Amino acid sequence: MKTVNIIIADDHLMFLEGLHTILNEMPQVKDVHLATEGKQVMRLLGQFEIDLIISDINMPKMDGIELLTEAKKHKSDIKIIMLSMLDNHRTVHKVIQKGADGFVPKFTSKEELQKAVRTVIDGEQFFSDIIKQRYMESVFERKKYKDIELSQREKEVLKLLADELTSKEISEALFISVNTVETHRKNILLKTGAKTTTGAVKFAIESGLFED
Repeated sequence: MKTVNIIIADDHLMFLEGLHTILNEMPQVKDVHLATEGKQVMRLLGQFEIDLIISDINMPKMDGIELLTEAKKHKSDIKIIMLSMLDNHRTVHKVIQKGADGFVPKFTSKEELQKAVRTVIDGEQFFSDIIKQRYMESVFERKKYKDIELSQREKEVLKLLADELTSKEISEALFISVNTVETHRKNILLKTGAKTTTGAVKFAIESGLFED
């Protein structure tokens, strides 16, 4: 039987210890290392031969999505299962696009978590039913925006508007006139069908514009 070394990461110690107990029941699991934040996981990756990471998304210093990206860069064949109380479709879409091998909500059962681990270490992906549902919602939502195209400059202006910069501050940041900023703002509202800057920012978030 193939056995694996695992890192589990979560900034809540009680939950971390619960995961440790669940994994130790599995004959496929050899060693389990514990981490409370993403940078600690990266240090452990440099010290030990790790096959699988199970990580929360919401963590300090380096969140789970950033950890997912960095861990895959460090070791391209490492398997990663994400855990989160967040199951909104934008988060799910981002995690899957970043290359997660599995994703289960933190309120999942012990049996489903163990099934996810077995499935992933056998070389397949595992996503809970609710995660699959959220992913399909994200795909449907993005299709609504596929015919709306902003220019690169309009995207830059919109990102700065989302950061609550004034037109004058945006003009200085992008080395363009205030009038040009206002023209871009009007074009953004026209293209997105938003009535306000807040509405345009909401469009950007829902369409994935601000994602890496």
